[in-house]
Amino acid sequence: MRPRGTTLLAALLGAALVLTGCGASPGGTGTAPATPSDGAAFPVTVRHAFGETTVPAPPQRVVALGMNDLAVAQAVGAPVVGAVRSSGDSGPVLPYLDPLPPEVLAIEPDGTLPLEQIAAFRPDLVLGVSAFQISDRAGYEALSRIAPTVTYAEGLYTSSMQDDARQIGRALGRGDAVETLIAEADRRIAETRDRLPGLAGRTYLYGQARGEILPMVVGEQNQSTVFLRSLGLEVPASFRDAPASDALAPGTVGVSYEEVGRLSEADLLLMTFAGAGDRARFEGDELVRRVRAVRQGTYTPVTLDQAIALQAPNVVSVGWLLDGLQPALEKVATS
Repeated sequence: MRPRGTTLLAALLGAALVLTGCGASPGGTGTAPATPSDGAAFPVTVRHAFGETTVPAPPQRVVALGMNDLAVAQAVGAPVVGAVRSSGDSGPVLPYLDPLPPEVLAIEPDGTLPLEQIAAFRPDLVLGVSAFQISDRAGYEALSRIAPTVTYAEGLYTSSMQDDARQIGRALGRGDAVETLIAEADRRIAETRDRLPGLAGRTYLYGQARGEILPMVVGEQNQSTVFLRSLGLEVPASFRDAPASDALAPGTVGVSYEEVGRLSEADLLLMTFAGAGDRARFEGDELVRRVRAVRQGTYTPVTLDQAIALQAPNVVSVGWLLDGLQPALEKVATS
């Protein structure tokens, strides 16, 4: 699958519908102090899905293959020399990060593994904890011939976002700075939940309008599910872990326009769109206009940038995401 318009995560670099990772609580915003190594003793050995990687010294030239790798590495002040571009609607730079020059944000989010381009950055560490390009041992080993490479612990997005951040922090030798990010993340989640107690027990649906089918992400372990549950929201009972529709990934249920009335089970409806035509069709559909969240004003279109952060939150993005969703969350909590 490819970004921009072909998947529910048209935003999330083609991995949208297959993310089934869990997380105890999503992240928050903030930049931890940039220290050379947080006192970590090198060499550092990091275990991951393909074995172990030893990082011999504090990295000086880091390549971040995943968006969350980039977010955490930049937030703790790591020396990033190469990184994947964002496929969001705000351009190549993630909207909650400081800008990076185009020669750094040079890796296209098209699912390929551009080995020659990565080697040209002359990295001494490759971060692939959130990199869907590393799909097998062959890819990992090819990268390891370029530089020490650290990937996800067990599978892509199968750890909590806190543990993914810790994995990145171990490789960088900046574990203390990562713990600062995690603490701020947890604070933002708790603050929102405490400020909006009316969210507890309310229901939501999150999906995409794409052609004839409206895929809804409902998997119990999907990171968007985990994030919204941390605020007190739940997927409606009839959608909860329902079998996937044909041609859709596990944890995703397709709803046709003919059965769009099912969306009325949700107090909050979050939707992203494969294209402008899909949004026009969705919002202009007579049956959609009868959906309870649309009638009550708790239907909320989300941008591509927000969809990326919602589908795969990290400990840097979630505070920004909460700020953007605040009006919708307040309306649901008080309605």
